[in-house]
Amino acid sequence: MRPVLVGVDGSDQSRQALAWALPYAVSVGAGVEAIMTVPKTQDAAETAASVRAAEVELGRIVDDAVSAVEQAPSVSYEVVPGDPAVVLVNASSNAALIVLGSHGMSTISNPVLGSVSTACIRMGSCPVLVIPSGKPESPDLVADVEPV
Repeated sequence: MRPVLVGVDGSDQSRQALAWALPYAVSVGAGVEAIMTVPKTQDAAETAASVRAAEVELGRIVDDAVSAVEQAPSVSYEVVPGDPAVVLVNASSNAALIVLGSHGMSTISNPVLGSVSTACIRMGSCPVLVIPSGKPESPDLVADVEPV
């Protein structure tokens, strides 16, 4: 089965998305792939340093989330230089589901979804689930999210 893809940016919303995705992945027998992005700069050394720092941050976020789930699924994680929307849309071709945190209120565009969520919904190759701000609901409350 293809993994559940989670976009993680360090925000509370993305942590909630990861917290939701872990038990869901267990329930459908899938693994989880967490992806964080960093800006790609003209300076390769600067980009590499950003990737290393983000890998440490993402590792901590994943470890914290996994430690809260009994019998957690396998989780891989990766930091990719580039635009978050482009990276996640590209990664969606190998995913069963994308799970993202909501952006919250925005004066630009959609009042709930951010630009990354909107891009994934419009251009992603798999279903997209956006977790609203606040405590994530149990995945067993989502009746019709079928694994791909």
